[in-house]
Amino acid sequence: MKRLVVGIDPGVTCGVAALTLEGTPVFVGSRRDWKLSGLLEKLTTLGEPVIVSSDVSPAPELVKKVSANLDATIFTPLISIGTVEKQRLARSYAESYDMKLRNTHEIDALAAALKAYNHFKDKFEHVEMRVKDLDYKISIDGVKALVVKGYTMNKAIDYLRTKPIEKTPPLIPVKKVLGEERLKEMVKQLNQRLVFEKEEEKRLRAENKKLRRKTKSLEKEISSLEEKIDEIRSQQTIQIRREREFQKLIDEAESLKRRVLDLSAQLEEYRQRFNALQRVRELESKGELILLKPIERFTAEGLRRAFRVYEIKPGDHVLLLDASGGGATTARKLAERGVRALILQTAMAHQARDGFAKYDIPLISADQVKIEWTEGFPYVDASSLKDALKGLKSKEVSELTSRVQCIIEEHRKELKNKNWPMHEQFL
Repeated sequence: MKRLVVGIDPGVTCGVAALTLEGTPVFVGSRRDWKLSGLLEKLTTLGEPVIVSSDVSPAPELVKKVSANLDATIFTPLISIGTVEKQRLARSYAESYDMKLRNTHEIDALAAALKAYNHFKDKFEHVEMRVKDLDYKISIDGVKALVVKGYTMNKAIDYLRTKPIEKTPPLIPVKKVLGEERLKEMVKQLNQRLVFEKEEEKRLRAENKKLRRKTKSLEKEISSLEEKIDEIRSQQTIQIRREREFQKLIDEAESLKRRVLDLSAQLEEYRQRFNALQRVRELESKGELILLKPIERFTAEGLRRAFRVYEIKPGDHVLLLDASGGGATTARKLAERGVRALILQTAMAHQARDGFAKYDIPLISADQVKIEWTEGFPYVDASSLKDALKGLKSKEVSELTSRVQCIIEEHRKELKNKNWPMHEQFL
């Protein structure tokens, strides 16, 4: 299997980059919620990770777990890699291999892998030259892997020549780096960082100079264009003013047209309403229509409101929109106003009916007459009201005749029971 240098950028979206020990790309990708088990499965299908690296120091927990599970060496830079350096490392490498990096997680992972590879690059090249010169039939990647684990090159070569390939070599603990060596390594990395920053500064200065030249060129072009614009404006000022005045007059004319249309519509509406009122007044003057005074609710409050708003007076005809709720007292208050007749749109309590009967005020159902509304006032057709009153009187006469006949029949029965003589005509 291929020995790999793996860079990992942990997080909600985890980035992973894998390179061979020769520095060629094997995989660069990222995934949301990448669990440890899935990450280990992916890496083992790519090859055998020898180095697991991070772009920050100390290494994150996920990097440590991957290293422990795969028995790989952890690499962390003495100083966390800066954003600019990561961008330069990853993008330069991606361009050389025609790769597309989709997000910052993949950039960080690739930068971590490249940082680790560059750290061991000289040793790897030395191993390749040494093994090729000796012409031994041993795995160059195997020697590199042992060197990463802490073997000297000669010990790694001797071990692979004398031991079976399938047998795992014993681990040699990596020697602790002395303080002086660690400081030297840190100074080396800081010098590299300084060189990089100077190159970056030089590049930015050159780019800034280029942009300044471009800015001056654009300023000249803008100045020239502004002069042309001023010239065109001076030539067209009068024409533009005329066009604006003309457009203003057109807009005012259109506004006046719309206003005329609105007023014409209102006038037509008022004309129709006036005609309707005039027709109603003519019919009312002829006695064909009778104005009704409306009462919304047959309650004490409803009566007070109707008396105040419609000024109900003697001789008025009243329309009860809601005849329920009132009793004998409410009926007496309305009857004392001297109204001529009541037209009911709903049913009325018998106590109220009896109260109006005492004042001989007729009660007419609204479905027995023709009612029409004009300008918020109800009017009743006089002929239909007259017919309803006649029908009401006929009904009262019929009821009275029936009551008299019942009384006579009861009187006859009493006389027969007492055996009193009666004249034939009376019977």
